[in-house]
Amino acid sequence: MVNLFVEALPAVYLCCDALIVAEDVASAMRFQNEKRRREHLAWRRIVRRELGAKVHIDYNDVGAPVVDVDHRWISVAHGGESVAVAIADEPVGVDIECLDRDFDRVAPRYMTSEELLISQDDKWSCYVWCAKEAMYKLYGRRGVELRGELRVESFDSESMTIYGSMEDMSPAIVKISLYDDDIVVAVATFR
Repeated sequence: MVNLFVEALPAVYLCCDALIVAEDVASAMRFQNEKRRREHLAWRRIVRRELGAKVHIDYNDVGAPVVDVDHRWISVAHGGESVAVAIADEPVGVDIECLDRDFDRVAPRYMTSEELLISQDDKWSCYVWCAKEAMYKLYGRRGVELRGELRVESFDSESMTIYGSMEDMSPAIVKISLYDDDIVVAVATFR
């Protein structure tokens, strides 16, 4: 089961927020950019709210966040002024993007000619970008080529589900969601 949390970034964090611990503040201070600090604190706050304030957040060997809770996987993403966190009882990947980006212009860099033809939806290139980013996180390998190694095989437009794969790995299923008509979120799990 996957729980998805999509929230707007707060403008500031109060020092008295009980869900922000010293470890989070120290971790956020690595970032020079104030927005990156807010994104970092926002997803950590969601994880602590949902899994408990004492949960230990660390990073695996490919730089993805992990928690010290048995049978719980997390994935985080941020885009625009929002953050997305997926918490699941199975491996999971999440991505979030704003529709105001021009995905069509760069689509040939991450989509094959076959993938370009799967759907005529005007948001298709954004859906594929998000799906491939979520699958990239799900598969947990560095240096994966989005166009060559991650494949979108089909799209069910009624359920907003993309079916994809990566060579020598289990197939993936990616659920696409729209928020406020301008944010796309993709959540990838194994089929």
